[in-house]
Amino acid sequence: MLFKTEAIVLRKKVFGENEALLTIFSKKIGKVQSVARGFKKTKGKGSSNIQAFTYGEFLLYKGKNLYQISQVDFKKSFHKIHEDVIKLSYGSYILELTESSISEGENNPKLFNLLIDFLDILGNKKVDVETLVKAYEAKLMLYAGYMPVLTECVSCGNPNDSSYKFSSREGGILCRKCLKKDSYSMNISSLSINVMRYLIQSPLEKIIKLKIQDDAKKELDKIIKNYILTHLGKSTFNSLEFLESIKSLKI
Repeated sequence: MLFKTEAIVLRKKVFGENEALLTIFSKKIGKVQSVARGFKKTKGKGSSNIQAFTYGEFLLYKGKNLYQISQVDFKKSFHKIHEDVIKLSYGSYILELTESSISEGENNPKLFNLLIDFLDILGNKKVDVETLVKAYEAKLMLYAGYMPVLTECVSCGNPNDSSYKFSSREGGILCRKCLKKDSYSMNISSLSINVMRYLIQSPLEKIIKLKIQDDAKKELDKIIKNYILTHLGKSTFNSLEFLESIKSLKI
């Protein structure tokens, strides 16, 4: 049975002259593996080449093992992101992060809408890219179901400690009495706790106006990355390693 759904390509792997295996994130059916074989080209800028970041209406058919792409009506390719190597690297990281955070066939329309909004802002507005990425990471933790506890000690529930630390293993902040729960817990300032809450709760359009102090930004970057990698059981993201290599060349 054929059906149509909004979707974005997270990853593309070419395995034939006119064939590709695509990991797509669909608004209706979540993340699925699909095959494009000489699919019909339709209206839309960039319709001659489907690739990562391509967003459109996909006409899909459920095969025995994989979905088959019958047709694509292209909405956006986010081509402006490709014009800036830093934005492209961060965008690639966000696609990789999203793919790693959702299970096959898991329907998550809130995360889908967040991803489209993120890429739209990244490609079309002058923003602090690092703050925008932090906001996406924070909201993804919420929508993917592993938001850390930030209002009280994750272990005992104490909401009034004057000095917390953050535990990726325990899933939130620890008060001084509970630090023995995780000897690898990280320092986190009250400012960083408040900023993380704000990033989770506020819309992206509002967050892009936020100016985060450099110290807090570095602290948040370390904590959020460590928490995500711990939760996903990963050691790194390939796209982040590439990004760091690009940054080192620009120094």
